[in-house]
Amino acid sequence: MNIIFLFLMLMVIPWIVGMLYTGLLPEERRGVLLSWGAGNIILWGIFEITALPLIFQRKSLGLLCVVYGGLICLLVISSLIINRRKIFPMIKGSIHSIKEISLFGWMNVLLILGQAFVYVRYMHIDDDDAFYVGAASTAVATDTIFSVNPYTGIEYAELPSRYVLSPFFSFVAFLSRISGVHPAVAAHVVLAGILIVLSYTVYALIGKKLFPGESRHSEYFLFFIIMITLFSGYTVYTQGMFTSVRIWQGKAVFCGILAPMICYMMIQLFSGKAAAADWIFTFFLMCACCMVSSMGIMLGAIMLGIFGLLNLVKNRSIKSLCCTALCCIPNMLCAGMYLILR
Repeated sequence: MNIIFLFLMLMVIPWIVGMLYTGLLPEERRGVLLSWGAGNIILWGIFEITALPLIFQRKSLGLLCVVYGGLICLLVISSLIINRRKIFPMIKGSIHSIKEISLFGWMNVLLILGQAFVYVRYMHIDDDDAFYVGAASTAVATDTIFSVNPYTGIEYAELPSRYVLSPFFSFVAFLSRISGVHPAVAAHVVLAGILIVLSYTVYALIGKKLFPGESRHSEYFLFFIIMITLFSGYTVYTQGMFTSVRIWQGKAVFCGILAPMICYMMIQLFSGKAAAADWIFTFFLMCACCMVSSMGIMLGAIMLGIFGLLNLVKNRSIKSLCCTALCCIPNMLCAGMYLILR
């Protein structure tokens, strides 16, 4: 029952939180997929902002759960109040969209759910889990956040600069603590199944953005992405391989979810039709990049920075460049903290 509760929580709560973003967008851009995908990323970004001060103050996991859990409750309640008149139209529109999915589109759905089932039913053993899942298990067992070395069980004399700024597995520990599911199960079963679906959700959004009004072309695009992912096993270093076998790790989350979402936002921001909410969401997207991986700290900023420069050349928009720089502030702060910790 705890596993089912965690599955439902990760499906419903991000969708409600995501409506705080999509509710500010034009009606034609609203949808369950964007709300759910954006909601997950917003929650990851807020976790980064919440967790880092507590980590450096050597506070307990229990306090993190109270503070972050309280913020989530506040966001959910606020979203339900603000968007109370938009929820059912959004659901109704999504049901209408589901009815329009072709047989080819349903084949895509089955392929995605099949990959999620493999994650839930089977397990890939990865050497990196000795630290990542070990860190989550240690946090739950000791009620600490990145204070105890998962290899030795000895408290850190100095916080590990490579990992402390990207506490993704403290997020796994949070999920484990509030649900009662063991961290290894939360990571390998629940989170992995959710994240593989979220990865393809982002690609589906990109397909809709690339082929507006052409649902069949969007379905072909998503099928092409699925095939690339499924046949990426020729080396362990491809993005598809990271997505297929170890999506529960932070660096795989960046490769399989956040980097594509940056591309999605680039398309939207490059169109010149960006709302203020898009820039706010992009800020949380950069926070999420910092949260999942130290690699995401720099690569996220580099990707968005390149967009800002290209947009400056194309549209001569100084305002857009300034907004891009503001969105990269979390990455720059984390990069500076990393240099200090080194």
